[in-house]
Amino acid sequence: MKTLGIIDIGSNTIRLVVVQFTEQQSYIILDQVKESVRLGKDMLDGNLHPIRIRKALNALYSFKNLCESLKTDEVIVVATEAVRRAVNQAEFLAMVTEETGFRPRVLSGIDEAYYDYFATVNSIDQAQGLVLDIGGSSMELIWQENRQACHLTSLPFGAINLSDQLNSLSGSSLERENQVKSLLFENLRELSWLSKTDTLIGIGGSFRNIAKIDKKKRAYPIEMDHNYHLTADEVNGIHQMVLNTAPSGRKEIKGLSSDRADIFIGATTAITSLLEYCGITDIYVSGYGLREGIIYEQMLTSRLPVNSVLDFSLENLLSKFRLNKHHARHVWFLSQTLFEQLILLHKIEASQVNILKTAALLHDCGINVNYYDHHLHSLYIILNSHINGLSHRELIMAAYTAAYHRKNNVKISEAHLSLLDYNDVGVIRKLGVILQIAEALDRRMQANVKRIDCQLEEDNVTLKLLAQHNPDLEIREALEASAAFCKLFGKQLYVVNG
Repeated sequence: MKTLGIIDIGSNTIRLVVVQFTEQQSYIILDQVKESVRLGKDMLDGNLHPIRIRKALNALYSFKNLCESLKTDEVIVVATEAVRRAVNQAEFLAMVTEETGFRPRVLSGIDEAYYDYFATVNSIDQAQGLVLDIGGSSMELIWQENRQACHLTSLPFGAINLSDQLNSLSGSSLERENQVKSLLFENLRELSWLSKTDTLIGIGGSFRNIAKIDKKKRAYPIEMDHNYHLTADEVNGIHQMVLNTAPSGRKEIKGLSSDRADIFIGATTAITSLLEYCGITDIYVSGYGLREGIIYEQMLTSRLPVNSVLDFSLENLLSKFRLNKHHARHVWFLSQTLFEQLILLHKIEASQVNILKTAALLHDCGINVNYYDHHLHSLYIILNSHINGLSHRELIMAAYTAAYHRKNNVKISEAHLSLLDYNDVGVIRKLGVILQIAEALDRRMQANVKRIDCQLEEDNVTLKLLAQHNPDLEIREALEASAAFCKLFGKQLYVVNG
């Protein structure tokens, strides 16, 4: 296994993530840390400020010590806009090498945009739309179609320099905002490929803070920011709230990081300007960015995106939790067979099969905590495993479906119910029974049951099994779900050796 450190020297923050790769194209995050340095602030005649340089060097030295403690095999160090445009870039890089041994690679704006694209295309299931990464001193824009990056660019506008500009202009807050918006529109018009779109994927700390503010207002039940959905109206509302709050009071806004409060207005001005220019209605927040783009580049054998975001994420978790992959995949095969053959009975939309797939493949992950009540541990683990390719609503449904593979009476919390509707609860219970039966039909974990033929009659459903060996054990276990099956579907369940 290879342990890799990735350091991103950004204009606002320097970040380290330490990741361990396994042989099965999977990875585990071992540690991550950040330091707010503001390297892009207080630049003198285009030079990085000596005080900011010293803070950056101190942060990098402490990151080096952490990497040594975690026994990293390699440390990749990249630098973005502040270093990219610094007159004293060479001097700064030489000081970094002398004091830490690191040899940073200064990314071009296109390189940075590419890594942003590669992070999101492999972790958010959106085939087309616009990707925006807003940093301290730059914003990267990527136009994506059919999961391919068609256009990439970098503009020299970020949270730090836009906030500085807003603070330096005269006039009311609205007048200052309009002046900055005009400047942004002027630059956006230069991008001939930029057109109307419904969807934006937002990368960076400012987007994560927007998500946190909105989640605080909603008492949102999931901690994860990745793939969090907002409307343009909600983002504009947050921008107006920040705009109308005195700078001294912005640190009191719930969900807004205190070390970002003074530059947040620059970021939200840029974001809302882009929403208006492109007519964007839906925003998805990405918790992944430059560093994750490098992780995917290191892990994958090519620069092509993964075929399926969800499948890749699930395979990663199967390896991470050291699950019995043969059993998990056979339970999914049996679950899918039952789902398809009983579709006239359960009447669940085919699009929701990914909920069942996730639950089937990960239903035993709770054993990593304890075998007893492992269905409840699986519920918790699935909710907190950052599964990519599912909406937050689908994630909740998959977690409870997995919990129902042993008992069909697990209570859904009031907090989680706030993201579900009455029909969703019924779907969870039905999928839970299907999973319970499928898991029972592989009770000996040897794929004994090769095929299921479902016969639907007026009052009953008969499952005819084709098995390699006598399936008495599997039949007995499957019939444990007969009462729940009858209650949900109004038919008696029979399971026979066909």
